Amino acid sequence: MRLTGDLTVSLVTAVCILALAIVSKYFLDVELDFVSQYGPVWIYIVYVIAKDETKRSKGSTLFWSATIIVATVAILAVYAI
Repeated sequence: MRLTGDLTVSLVTAVCILALAIVSKYFLDVELDFVSQYGPVWIYIVYVIAKDETKRSKGSTLFWSATIIVATVAILAVYAI
């Protein structure tokens, strides 16, 4: 089974949301605000809106997946400090 670009980015988003929830609750012991809690979803929404304007390719899927992962790590880093 081969994953399409849309499915790959949505799976990365789902994993990042779960990681935010687990790490913030069990490791950082903080409660994230609404915007931070759904940070990966906001980027996914931008991806869905922008995908019509950009050409679908393996590079764009990798770019958006990496952007979601970096944003997730940045949110966790801000709350860890």
